[in-house]
Amino acid sequence: MQREFSEAQPELMDLPNQDESSLRSDLENIARLNLSFGGRRAVERIYDDLGDKTGSQVLIDIAAGYGDHGRNLLRRAQTQGKNLTVVAVDFQMQTLQIARQATPSTEKMFFVQADARQLPFRDKAADLAFCSLALHHFDDRDAVSVLREMARIGRRGTACIDLARSRLAWICIWLLTTFIIRDPMVRHDGRISSRRAFSLSEMKSLAHLAGWPNLKQIKFFWFQQAVVARPSA
Repeated sequence: MQREFSEAQPELMDLPNQDESSLRSDLENIARLNLSFGGRRAVERIYDDLGDKTGSQVLIDIAAGYGDHGRNLLRRAQTQGKNLTVVAVDFQMQTLQIARQATPSTEKMFFVQADARQLPFRDKAADLAFCSLALHHFDDRDAVSVLREMARIGRRGTACIDLARSRLAWICIWLLTTFIIRDPMVRHDGRISSRRAFSLSEMKSLAHLAGWPNLKQIKFFWFQQAVVARPSA
């Protein structure tokens, strides 16, 4: 199954000036899918592996969307006795506003509007740089730019989690969005995402092109994958 990517057919959540209630519903549905189909657990597993066992750390969450991963990691860090700060980055201001509204003011989570291909942070600005379920929104060239920016700002480690393209994944997502989740935006974007996603070999190749050191690839259940790098093994 070949990758199908066209800038002429964007995912609806990438378009500006969406109906706010529809966009909020879409983001909440994605958060529920992350919880139900292992996306949250995948991010937790990688955070536990890369994160400092003690002390303070800063994590930049690129294309953070609803911010559910960041909020979950903040709660996880608190229970583990860690001092974590999350910087949630997204290109869409409307999405950031919804994420901010969903985040208690007491949380150490900050919101920055920026392009993932050209992040406004100095080199090694964060301990960790994560990106979840967003790389497939870019063509191959821009995806490499995103991964290079992650490597530039992540001092202790970088991780990119995304869908893994396959015909079976497309069929399962089609069935899920036909019979279980019928939200129009989720249906449209989910089906496009399954065709835009990178294969396992493509994802690894992109990370190599971006210069990720000590690269490791992980395959998760429910058609998800991750590439993980640690600057010093």
